[in-house]
Amino acid sequence: MQGHEPTNKKITLLFILFLLGFLLVLGRYTYIQLIGRESYVERVVEKFPKATVVKLSAPRGAIKDRNGKDLAMSIPTLSVYAFPHLVKNREELARRISAVAGVGESHILSLLEDNRKFVWLVRHVNKDYAPYIRAVINETDNSKAVGLHEDFKRIYPHGMLASNLLGFVGSDGKGLEGLEHLFNPILQPKEVKAIFYSTQYMGRLAKNPISEDVKQNDLHTTIDLGVQIILEDIRDKIVKQWRPDRVGILVIDAKTGDILGLTTYPNFDPNNYWKYPQNYRRNYVVSDLFEPGSVMKPFFIGEALARGYIKPGMIIDTEGGLTEVFGKTVKDVHPYKSLSIEQVLIKSSNVGTIKVARFLSRKDVEEMMQKLYLKDEFHLLPGEIKPKLPNFSYPANILYASIGQGLGVNLLNLCTSFNALATNRIVKPRILLEEEVKVLREKVFPPKVYGWLHENLVKVVEEGTARQARSDYFTIAGKTGTSQKFDFRAGRYSREELVTYFVGYFPATDPRFIAGIMVDRPRGPNPYGGTVAAPHFRELVERIAFYYRLEQDKLSK
Repeated sequence: MQGHEPTNKKITLLFILFLLGFLLVLGRYTYIQLIGRESYVERVVEKFPKATVVKLSAPRGAIKDRNGKDLAMSIPTLSVYAFPHLVKNREELARRISAVAGVGESHILSLLEDNRKFVWLVRHVNKDYAPYIRAVINETDNSKAVGLHEDFKRIYPHGMLASNLLGFVGSDGKGLEGLEHLFNPILQPKEVKAIFYSTQYMGRLAKNPISEDVKQNDLHTTIDLGVQIILEDIRDKIVKQWRPDRVGILVIDAKTGDILGLTTYPNFDPNNYWKYPQNYRRNYVVSDLFEPGSVMKPFFIGEALARGYIKPGMIIDTEGGLTEVFGKTVKDVHPYKSLSIEQVLIKSSNVGTIKVARFLSRKDVEEMMQKLYLKDEFHLLPGEIKPKLPNFSYPANILYASIGQGLGVNLLNLCTSFNALATNRIVKPRILLEEEVKVLREKVFPPKVYGWLHENLVKVVEEGTARQARSDYFTIAGKTGTSQKFDFRAGRYSREELVTYFVGYFPATDPRFIAGIMVDRPRGPNPYGGTVAAPHFRELVERIAFYYRLEQDKLSK
């Protein structure tokens, strides 16, 4: 028995070595198959002069509206590739391919003279040209050197519609701006690779995929294409009539925070984005701050009412439409000796609002800005900028802020804050349907104050500064705003350069929508919020209400 011990040990050692070798081979095979297959194949293939591994474009996920209609999509096209060192009759090939490719003959020839093993001659050719291109390849005796591959091109089927929201995709297939950029990790497909090779046996080029099939992830937004079309049409009318520098229009669902439509001017065609200046691609609804003017008055008056500093029906001495604020004179458009607190809001008195704002402390105003969500951005869209508030430790800043001067907000923040006036809640805006509806604050104002604000914001439209926003079919509540742009060279507010607003909600009897129109530097007679933005707001309300087939809450007169 003892004589067998060395033999048993040798057998055991050989078995262990065999097992280790087997595990090593198995591990290498598993690595190649599951983990390193692509890199392993690439290293092998690149040693052959007539084969190469090529990165291919896969269909990028579509961007859709809330009803599944495409806003951005990838369509199949054709791309022509070549192994330059194998190409024959180069001049004829280049000349005939250039006829359908939209690129010059010289460019194609320069690619054919390239030292690289593999080149793309032309990309994204219409698939209708496939029979012609195949004929050219055969007639120039290049079936072993030149081939066709199905590619994908990003298109925006509605052209400039919602372009500043959607953004665009660059030549490398990556989203560069807008939703395309923000959600690129979702929309961008996994990289696909294939072996392209020339085979003498088959007498042609061939390809073999080495990447697994990829799944296309679509993006379902809250945008309603019908609403978007309405907003774009209204924007174009504003541009034609007032020739402004910029326009922003936004519509939000009051209950869910869904952005139903968003448009800006200037805008661009994402199908040809390189033809437009960079500032045409900005989303002015979120990317730029403007002084809101009188749109801020309901919040300051409401806060003073909520804290019991003033009472409904209280009479305010408006000093004939003139008052002094720390050495500077503030005027009303129409002078009055005295106004009730209701009339201060309805007639949009600067003097009356400043008199009310004198009751508010720094703490009052800062807490109000916090609950209205006017201190932070929502991190919702690319380029979104945080509101800029003054230091409310200085009383002058409180008084000027009450009439919308000295602070900067974007239209998204402003419309979201107006939900406090529409539903007494602040709802976080959302752009994706899959996002959870999130209420940021309930009961912003006490019920009686909320009711008072609602009643008088309707009167702003029915009998106040926004009468041109009045509809015969639907009740509208809202507030006009006209702010002077600060002239830094002159050190004062400009009398010529204005930003005009109307922000409101409808139908006022059961608020469903919040909307805002901002027009920067309108050119024409009487360029104020009540004359520039208000009439177009009425059209916006009626067209959207009829689009959703809402029942009229107002008898025609």
